[in-house]
Amino acid sequence: MERTPRPAIQLYSVRDTSDPLPEVIRRVADAGFEGVEFANRFFEADADAVVEALDETGVVPVAAHVDLSTIEAAVDGDGDLFERLETVGCDRVVVPHVPARHFRTRWAVRAFSYRIADVAHELDARDVDLGYHTIRHDLYPMFPRAVGTLFEKTPLPHAVADIGARGLSRLRGADPRFDASEIPNDSGYWNLIARTAPDDLFFEVDVGEVAAAGFDPAAAVELASGRVPLVHVRDVAPTGRFGAFESADPGRGVVDFASVTRAARASGTEWLVYEHDDPADPQETIRDGADLLLSLIDGLDGGSSEVESPDCAASAESVE
Repeated sequence: MERTPRPAIQLYSVRDTSDPLPEVIRRVADAGFEGVEFANRFFEADADAVVEALDETGVVPVAAHVDLSTIEAAVDGDGDLFERLETVGCDRVVVPHVPARHFRTRWAVRAFSYRIADVAHELDARDVDLGYHTIRHDLYPMFPRAVGTLFEKTPLPHAVADIGARGLSRLRGADPRFDASEIPNDSGYWNLIARTAPDDLFFEVDVGEVAAAGFDPAAAVELASGRVPLVHVRDVAPTGRFGAFESADPGRGVVDFASVTRAARASGTEWLVYEHDDPADPQETIRDGADLLLSLIDGLDGGSSEVESPDCAASAESVE
């Protein structure tokens, strides 16, 4: 299972550049990236021009981020998602945003897993694999069924339930017995792994989201070992406001990238996918991301990484 991952970039990181998508692909290839993960601009770009850029550079389309409702609509024949994927040679879609309500109780996760399985079976016929991108709220403790039902049936904003989940997470993190290197079985992430088959769903672990939830990102990768072809390499830093975290330039946050990379290799991860949600300069973040990933991969082969990463468990003491 062990393999050395390759460097890719989530193109959402450079969404603010005015350059056409094919030119962006050429630019990230020049920086040293070997793969790209598509996001929103993919659905507006000239697919044939994208293919030309991919062929010219040798860059691999590793996946596309697509909302679950869009995937389900495509299965029903709406839109051109599958035509675009086939044109550019992309055989993976990743669901990037899932509302927190799907992870509030074990029963909610079970219902969500059934929905995932239905979609995955439809995608099998089209030779497309389905993935789930982790979010910090899937690591918060789940509510007992009665409490979850109360939140769903009362006219309270979903934000109230989210605040409650974050509060439970804070209490858990304050427990002296809390171990950030162990993903608990009362989390939605643990339960989604348990309730889905490897052939139905793979996982794209966002290490920044895991760190923001107060856990060791390497542990999240290891928990889904063999089902994590993509790992999002993203740094986050505490804001000082009620335990909140925000995106940070690589090496300036709390993520231990070296341990994540080792876990990724041991878990059979194919691609380390660099992401920065809020870069000050899109062109600079391309260079920073490529330097980071190439340094980490070189470190696996016996070199030394130049990126210093603090201890996530020690730094991420509180959560958003």
